[in-house]
Amino acid sequence: FLVEDNHAYRMVISRVLQKNGCIVMVFENGQKAADMIKYVRPNLIISDIEMPVMDGFKFCQHVRSNESNQDIPFIFISSTTSKQMIAKANELGTINMLSKPISIEKLKNVVNTMLTLRA
Repeated sequence: FLVEDNHAYRMVISRVLQKNGCIVMVFENGQKAADMIKYVRPNLIISDIEMPVMDGFKFCQHVRSNESNQDIPFIFISSTTSKQMIAKANELGTINMLSKPISIEKLKNVVNTMLTLRA
């Protein structure tokens, strides 16, 4: 799952992931992704933090509230990487946090590492 409210970021990140062999489901906010996770269990979630309707933290809490989803790797992306944000992400069990603008190489490396660990 890719959850990002910025259209340009959604397009760039989804293309990078697709070129990397991933099947990507894209959502513009956490609520839309939360509605879909009832039917599809992703191998990995990449989510922005600050979004309308349902932010990334609330979405992560929603995902983690279901015991069968606790092991899904969750990566946050954000333009705000304050110590408070990082602490909250770590508290929610986030595997990694990438800052915007995102390095394409770092994104690929993190995704490959997360998917390899799950294999």
